[in-house]
Amino acid sequence: MKLYSLKKNHLFSKAYKKGKKVVTKSVCVYCMKNYRDDASYVGITVSTKLGGAVQRNRAKRIIRAAYREIAANGSFSDSYIIVIVARSGCFDGSFGSRDVYGDLMGAFGSLKLFGKEKSEK
Repeated sequence: MKLYSLKKNHLFSKAYKKGKKVVTKSVCVYCMKNYRDDASYVGITVSTKLGGAVQRNRAKRIIRAAYREIAANGSFSDSYIIVIVARSGCFDGSFGSRDVYGDLMGAFGSLKLFGKEKSEK
């Protein structure tokens, strides 16, 4: 499973303006359907207000690992543009990757990104 990263600024802006938004303690997730491509693209952002370069990169690594685990276990119903913004909850010493994983699962569930499971007959 390949992680396709979101790199174009106009797609970030479009997700912020037109996408659905869910806020949790550690992350804020913006999502919109990707009509042009088959793959889901993910962009991870961390504000400079939240810490130095080391802390910001650590937060991005934690979020990326949690997203990869979610994408490996379940599949999205369609292709999406997803922007994940780290919040100050990511920088608490007590907050770890399992907490971010739980928050992302809750956010993705609220946004209804997962496909319906096919029942076997």
